[in-house]
Amino acid sequence: MLIQEIVNAIIQIAVVLILGLVVWAIFGRKQAGFLKYLGLYAPTGRSMAIALGLCVICTLLSGVFYILPELRAAGAADNTVAGAVRQNGWSAETLAVILVVAGFKTSLSEEIFFRGLIAKRLISWLGFGVGNTIHALLFGSVHLLIFAVPGGPAFTPLLGAAFLLLPGAAGWLMAYANERTGNGSIAPGWLIHALGNAIAYPILAFVV
Repeated sequence: MLIQEIVNAIIQIAVVLILGLVVWAIFGRKQAGFLKYLGLYAPTGRSMAIALGLCVICTLLSGVFYILPELRAAGAADNTVAGAVRQNGWSAETLAVILVVAGFKTSLSEEIFFRGLIAKRLISWLGFGVGNTIHALLFGSVHLLIFAVPGGPAFTPLLGAAFLLLPGAAGWLMAYANERTGNGSIAPGWLIHALGNAIAYPILAFVV
């Protein structure tokens, strides 16, 4: 399982980097270098400290999934990361899988795509408030795909609102950390995202 997840993470990150490279080559070469265009550079030290605080807020928001039975069941279903972790059982390999999936496969690839590629462009075109809000809604909307995958939960208004708004709110905060405190680096958002996932997966798998 660990080797497969490492391979999956490498492939997923490579795909978004290639996509980013294509977009940069077509639209952004005259604006900034490739790494700058996607926010792949060092953040301010202050922004990483702020990111830790925002991670606490995001973790509290995700607590809704731990409290409400309907959300808890959807978040820990067999076809989710938490479900796969639970089926694998607790071990050193499971811990390594959580770190790879939380730190790289989901968070880094999504940060490059959503905060580095999409949020930056929307904020540049529409201003921070409007651009970040549209990006956050797009990020939240992607999580609604859980209702379309085989074995996914049945749609209900409560589940739909939770899977749209909770990730959307977290996405808004991550872009805020990057653009308002991190000098445009996606590192603060990556830290928030990675820590949030690393906390959520084992809780959903083994605690609640």
